[in-house]
Amino acid sequence: MAAVKAITQETFDQVVRENIEDFEMEEMEAVNDAVEQFTSQGVSLTMIIKAAKKDGHKVIKLVEELKSISGEDLSDSDNECLKSVLNLLTTQFKNDLANRYQAAKIANAHKIVFEICQVHKENKEIFPICLATFASLIDGQPDLISTDGIDFLLTHLQVADDEEITALFLRIIRFSCTKHESNRVHLVKSNGIEHIMLSAERFKGSISVVREACGALRCLTMDDDVRVQFGKAHEHTKLVVMEHSGLERLFQLARTHEQHATVSSEVCLTMGKLMVRNEFCQQLVDLGGLDLILSITEIHIDKQNVVRQCVTLLKAISGNDDVKVAVVKAGGIDFLLKTLNNHKSNASICEACFAALTTLALRNPSHCDAIMSKNAALLMKEAMLEHSDHPGVQKQACMAVRNLVARTRHHTKAFIDHGVEGLIRRAREEHKKVLEDESKAALRDLEVDVELKERWRGENIGITS
Repeated sequence: MAAVKAITQETFDQVVRENIEDFEMEEMEAVNDAVEQFTSQGVSLTMIIKAAKKDGHKVIKLVEELKSISGEDLSDSDNECLKSVLNLLTTQFKNDLANRYQAAKIANAHKIVFEICQVHKENKEIFPICLATFASLIDGQPDLISTDGIDFLLTHLQVADDEEITALFLRIIRFSCTKHESNRVHLVKSNGIEHIMLSAERFKGSISVVREACGALRCLTMDDDVRVQFGKAHEHTKLVVMEHSGLERLFQLARTHEQHATVSSEVCLTMGKLMVRNEFCQQLVDLGGLDLILSITEIHIDKQNVVRQCVTLLKAISGNDDVKVAVVKAGGIDFLLKTLNNHKSNASICEACFAALTTLALRNPSHCDAIMSKNAALLMKEAMLEHSDHPGVQKQACMAVRNLVARTRHHTKAFIDHGVEGLIRRAREEHKKVLEDESKAALRDLEVDVELKERWRGENIGITS
């Protein structure tokens, strides 16, 4: 893979300035020409502010203005000015990652904003505005916060008595731990998991706090820092469940917000990330997780994001063979096929339903019989037709077909009669790189013609007994 070429903001601004001064271009034309020049040379402009500089980029000028009015003893007019600049910066940071990146690189915006947060932590007007600015600045830039910054967040999170400020603390924690393993490790060592859980429980009636707390917990379960060879996602997940009673506490939050679609979706997604061991799956079922999933889905049957997360959670807990049996007994098959039928126009839900059916059918012929008795072949065919251009749907469909016939060959007829073989072959041609192996496995177990390549054959050359 070729290395990505990069330039500085100064270099880009110089080319734009030359276009204006030497070639008498209009500002927008000069910027577009510079973008075209660098793009044609393979230069990445992701972190470059693509605008004419004149007397300075707006975001840099705002940071410089902020620095000049960031003192501790401010007049009323200075207070208003400070709040205005912070709000303007928040807008600039949210608009573009390039603004955030250059503000930190050129003007040390992260140090200035964080210092203002520390100075004005007792000011109920300025503090939340400053936290919002800092959150928007470090979004996608977790390196901008140090372990001292995380300690500051956790210290004040413990005593926060304001819903808005608590949600902002949790959002900053989420951004600081996304794709940053050392920040996650430090947070966990500093008892961050418990502080996050306690905040959600202290403001359990707050949608924004519970949602942000769930997002912060999910960050701890990720291995998404490419700079680290082996992360501690699994260890962190075990800590959430085993040392902080995470499943029980999240389950109670889900019950509290069962009627609210966004929070239900967030909590289900978070509990799904915790299903990394058999006993965790069983624990959620023992708490009443199956009833919760079915109840939330029934309440929000028209909310596609909620339905998808419920199906994904059902699939996650079905990784446990005992739970899989309980899911089927509780009506899980009817639930999945009904969901597939009601939302067949939604690719993400179809993909999630196929994945769940794949799991339920794995190594369990009686479940395969139960699924196929509900006219599953026709429903699967219709969903595959609807989303023929979606590789994820086609891949999961192939895996589901394979599991449904691998140990129950008599079900191959239903799929053949509904033309599923042709759909698999078409998907294989159109998405060969994505589902080559899955499509071949499905065709093989449907017992139809398929070319199986022998990747390697061992030869006895040079081997002596």
